[in-house]
Amino acid sequence: MKLHELKVLHRNQPVIDEMPEFSWKIESDAQNELQEKYQIIVKDAQKTVWDSGIVVSPKQNFIKYQGDMLASCVDYTWSVKVWDNHGDMAEKTSAFTTAFLDKKDWKACWVECPFTRKAANEYKFGATYPAVMFTRKISLNRKVKKAVLYASAHGVYRLYVNGKRPDNREMAPEFTPYDRLMYYQTYDVTELLQDAENILEMYVGDGWYFSAQARPVMKEHHEEPSVIYQMRVEYEDESREWFFSDGSETCRTDYIVYSDLYQGEKQDFTLEKQEEQPVNIKDYGYEFLRTQPLDPVIPYRLIPAIDLMVTPAGEMVVDFGQVMAGRARIHVDVPQGQQVVFEYFETLDENENYINTMFAPQKDTVVSDGRPIEHEALFTFHGFRYIRVTGMPDARKEDFTAVLLTSQKENAGDFVCSDERLNRLYQNIRWSQYSNMMSVPTDCPSREKAGWTGDILIYARTAMLNEQMTPFLKSWLHSVRMDQTADGTVMIVSPYMQLYDGMLRNVCQTFGDADITGVAGWSDAIVWVPYDMYQMTGDTSVLTENYDAMKKWADNIIRTASQKEGTWGIPKEYDEKIWDTGFHFGEWLVPSRPNTTGDPYGMCKESAFYIAPFFGYMTMVKMREICHILEDEEMSSYYGGIAAKMKQAIVGGIIRRDMLPDYLMGAYVLAFAFDLVPDDLKEAYKEKLISLVKKNGNCLDTGFLATPYLMDVLCQLREEKLAYEILWQDKRPSWLYEVDHGATTIWEGWDADDAKHTGAYISYNHYAFGCVYDWICRYVAGIDTDTPGYSHIIIRPNMDDRLTQCKCIYVSEAGPITVEWTQDVLDVQIPCNASATVYWKGQIKNIGSGKYRF
Repeated sequence: MKLHELKVLHRNQPVIDEMPEFSWKIESDAQNELQEKYQIIVKDAQKTVWDSGIVVSPKQNFIKYQGDMLASCVDYTWSVKVWDNHGDMAEKTSAFTTAFLDKKDWKACWVECPFTRKAANEYKFGATYPAVMFTRKISLNRKVKKAVLYASAHGVYRLYVNGKRPDNREMAPEFTPYDRLMYYQTYDVTELLQDAENILEMYVGDGWYFSAQARPVMKEHHEEPSVIYQMRVEYEDESREWFFSDGSETCRTDYIVYSDLYQGEKQDFTLEKQEEQPVNIKDYGYEFLRTQPLDPVIPYRLIPAIDLMVTPAGEMVVDFGQVMAGRARIHVDVPQGQQVVFEYFETLDENENYINTMFAPQKDTVVSDGRPIEHEALFTFHGFRYIRVTGMPDARKEDFTAVLLTSQKENAGDFVCSDERLNRLYQNIRWSQYSNMMSVPTDCPSREKAGWTGDILIYARTAMLNEQMTPFLKSWLHSVRMDQTADGTVMIVSPYMQLYDGMLRNVCQTFGDADITGVAGWSDAIVWVPYDMYQMTGDTSVLTENYDAMKKWADNIIRTASQKEGTWGIPKEYDEKIWDTGFHFGEWLVPSRPNTTGDPYGMCKESAFYIAPFFGYMTMVKMREICHILEDEEMSSYYGGIAAKMKQAIVGGIIRRDMLPDYLMGAYVLAFAFDLVPDDLKEAYKEKLISLVKKNGNCLDTGFLATPYLMDVLCQLREEKLAYEILWQDKRPSWLYEVDHGATTIWEGWDADDAKHTGAYISYNHYAFGCVYDWICRYVAGIDTDTPGYSHIIIRPNMDDRLTQCKCIYVSEAGPITVEWTQDVLDVQIPCNASATVYWKGQIKNIGSGKYRF
């Protein structure tokens, strides 16, 4: 038996400012390996601060620290001993470090750019501005043993110490509601300091904070970039010294003329160096500062260009062969004063020329000083596969390397089978996930780059099957809570951006509400995402952290249902119990219902009357279960009672009155998925759903909120063959249609390829409809569970003649679960401290951990 993957707050040796939780995994060649006891010991340099004693328990994840009060800025070691059911013991040690556990630990001042930056460029949503460089000289006269620097900024920044970067993170300080939550980063700068004069620089671009399109809604917004930093230096003679931003810094512009997340970045190396100016000291406080709880955005993968072409229109275009998020590293060698323009885009038009399908052009510009450079934008990222190049006539394919940017996360899964199209679909899902986990879960990395709540609501389970998402999603949920209003309303995007605030206010007024209201299937994310996280990991802390916000949102639904009367003609005795008023996106992006009426919210109006009651009801069902998990039985009974009344009203007021639109497949899918169809109507509803699928040529016709449930509902109705027909379908709309038409990521809409000739705004990199992988993993590969955290695993592949082989891996909280099958043989690996029930060829077998062949 061996221990590995010791983690604190689900991260490897992190820097933290909250009480730790401990997790580990067990490896053993023995079968039926179970943990019986554990002991955790936490120490600082001098003493033990917590000894759990020997605890008789199989628990190996999310174990809360219960020792002495931890101190700020201290390195701690922790060790765990585990005893198993075979009489063996294993031990392993890891570490974590505390940051500032008390706001009083901050001594630094916020220092701000002293001059008003002039707008350098204008586009649809506003102006873009030059980046600014903050500089501080620090003299040291002793040998440094260790040095740690903490920093943050208004804007996005890069830190340099003596001209070198301490790590490869990008887009710090990440994307949050900055006036309520801002992260600071921790850097080990020991190797960068010298016992002489040192130059500390922070280069700050606009980022989200100053973006005209992405700026979060903030009660207090500052007009110029500012920074804060604090550095602790330990010398070899055991003495210590603190250095911090105190007003002795200077500030100037440099070679970045402007940087914008949507418009792009311009670098001009012909500019004269600007004069340093003294900074302004600002009292912006520390209350909203937290150490960064998720791993940073990093250059995750480098992709060389596969082609440098000249289009029929005579344009020079670079092709990387893969849609992604990030930017390119480009060797630029042109004469002094030459301007080179790089325009990033996702698809060629129908004639294989450049086409921009975004609001902003995603354009980076370089003005050369005549020296060769390796160009890369510093403070922006793009959604792209191609780059149109202007002003660089001697460019070579070898000059271009794409840089995939994504928030760093550990891989949690893999899938490969005998069908290459299905393999490509899986890779498309993974690439869209990489591209859209950029500090927050975004809808797309090009047009909006916004943390849409509805997208992650339907995709969260798939996300967790692919990557270790716990720190990332916990961080984002913190932003969701910060954005929640006093009346419980949860926003459609988080961080909540000014652009959407204006849009949503206007739309809500159109639908009869004076103020912003919650949106079914989007606002519900505050309940549904933590619930899915708990189901996947067994971690109750994500429920506890969000519990108050969940209750506020659930109570908002209840209050709205009772106080506002709908306009759908539902009898009052039913209407007063269900949520059926206000604006809702409804069954968004139904393939057969494109917007041809000129009313952008036509489909919302057609489907909101059942979408809102259905999702409101399911939120109550989940709240009943969450309260029970958290041992709040009084509230569990309360929400259970509300759910029962809502279900009765939906059945009586909508289902039995035959109000569901008979042309909307998703209405029937959701009715079955949420158990809202009475027994005496199930056969008729089943026949209706099946007829809609067959009438549509065995293609799906579900929108945003019903698609995640379509395949499961068909299997539930014993229509497994029809579910497989939809999976294998290559007509539009279908997943494999996209694959057959060259998709390398998941499209925003099933008809996205039409934009090649219409020029419509569309994204070719939206992860949402990749939610089908959750079904593929459970149904096709056969990995499922009937307990939170996969402590008991269900292995039940559902064979299809079109597949001769399938292998799937999911790294659960206990460890890797592997299933590999052919038509004749099933190989299974179950992690230590877990068990499984295997269904294969008509037989059922219960097994413990280990490797098995059937």
